[in-house]
Amino acid sequence: MIRVKQKSDFDQYVSAAIRQMRIAQGITQADLAYGIGVSDGFISQVESPKSPSKYNLNHLNKIAKYLGCSPRDFLPEKPL
Repeated sequence: MIRVKQKSDFDQYVSAAIRQMRIAQGITQADLAYGIGVSDGFISQVESPKSPSKYNLNHLNKIAKYLGCSPRDFLPEKPL
């Protein structure tokens, strides 16, 4: 049996925060993917709680530039 590593609470928080901001700005997964140089499948995997895929710091920086905000906007106020 293969065990898939689940995302941490922190990773889930970050991906949910980015998803929420992306949707609020009317940006599709494909638009965001193109804007930061990854596949739209990758964005879909990161946004899925069942996939172990997650953003790294470089992704967060590129996403913040694309969405016109600070990378801090994706982070929780206190540790999770």
